[in-house]
Amino acid sequence: MIRLLRFVVLVLLPWVLTAAVAAPSPTVLGDIRFERKSKGDEEFAPAVFPHWVHRVRYKCYVCHNKEMGFAFKSGSVAITMESIDQGKYCGACHKGEPAFGISFETCNRCHRK
Repeated sequence: MIRLLRFVVLVLLPWVLTAAVAAPSPTVLGDIRFERKSKGDEEFAPAVFPHWVHRVRYKCYVCHNKEMGFAFKSGSVAITMESIDQGKYCGACHKGEPAFGISFETCNRCHRK
């Protein structure tokens, strides 16, 4: 009984407390909506980034590094279609391999109401 109590106090309790304090924010688990206005003649719905889908498959540092350019602070990076077409940000992966390519036929996969 003493061994069980010691295990609970020394192992389980710190683990539970750490998990409760370190619980991720909703943006880590959910979708991120980019509310930027589109430029030009046509208005597009905001781009919606399925953050959790990416987090399940990849570690944070895959996107959040100097080479990819994604900062950990929301709204700190101005992502444009031009930069994506140049292979930056989303365009580093969304070029047909390893993820779907970006074209006029795939606009609604990101730009959703």
